[in-house]
Amino acid sequence: MKNILIFVFMAAMLPAREIYKQVRVQSDTPQTIYILQEAGLDIDHSYREPGKWIEFAISASNIHLLNETQLNYDIIHEDLESFYASRLDNEYESRDFDLGSMGGYYTFSEIEEHLDELHEDYPELITEKVSLGQTLEGRNIWMVKVSDNPQFDEDEPEMLYTGLHHAREPMSYMNLFYFMYWLLENYGIDPEATALVNSRELYFIPAVNPDGLVYNQQIAPNGGGMQRKNRRETCSGGFYGAEGIDLNRNYSYMWGYDNSGSSPDGCSETYRGTSPFSELETETVKNFVEAHDFKIALNYHSYGNLFIRPFGYDPDLSLPEEDF
Repeated sequence: MKNILIFVFMAAMLPAREIYKQVRVQSDTPQTIYILQEAGLDIDHSYREPGKWIEFAISASNIHLLNETQLNYDIIHEDLESFYASRLDNEYESRDFDLGSMGGYYTFSEIEEHLDELHEDYPELITEKVSLGQTLEGRNIWMVKVSDNPQFDEDEPEMLYTGLHHAREPMSYMNLFYFMYWLLENYGIDPEATALVNSRELYFIPAVNPDGLVYNQQIAPNGGGMQRKNRRETCSGGFYGAEGIDLNRNYSYMWGYDNSGSSPDGCSETYRGTSPFSELETETVKNFVEAHDFKIALNYHSYGNLFIRPFGYDPDLSLPEEDF
């Protein structure tokens, strides 16, 4: 009985799980976007019907911010974690792609296992996984290279693919695994796959934020976990999921440009950290990029159906014509 009481007491001391909702604001104008951003709401991963409405995820603890904008909105899903989990399925027999145990997505250990499997099956086309550095909680940030001579540094254009800056977007690394498997399985068969592997050096960092992924595995082992940031303690007394730094906003270029594209609030979904590259995860990516000459870097996320360009911090700027 004593042990039971201790357990109940400890459970009562834990912060509650944050509930995330899907909302649809019944307006999609530049003024609407400005109002939402000024209110401190994360709408970078949003979905729009141009000129009609905009949908995005919002924590229950931030609904008051949306209410204060006085914008008209509807709640599409009351609990996104439960909604996402309800859509997931481990039994996709018709798929020609090996899925994972977390509602079809790979757990972090399964990411490691599949990287090992790829090298075992195609050692002449992909390197062993290499740890570029470790996270706040001591997990490895893995990288592999795909090329026709992966062990050698050839005079070929280099490309970088990264996934899982945001922990609740496992589709981002599943995309990369699907692409890697396609390249390797079709090398010497499909002309496009063969040309890509022969003429380029393709580098993959599937999971920039493994700590956040493992936390989602713990709170939602069947999938649907809504932790977004890394696991640094930044929000004392807040909900589960409020902790952490948005790694996608912790890079140096235009860091802290304003408080609408990112936030100085440690409990915010878009908290940018105390300084550029304050986090081991982003510093690891920085060091790797500086050691290479990447012609293109593609940073995969999910949900928004968007292609975001590097100068997106200012909508009036555009890429130089030669890069466009």
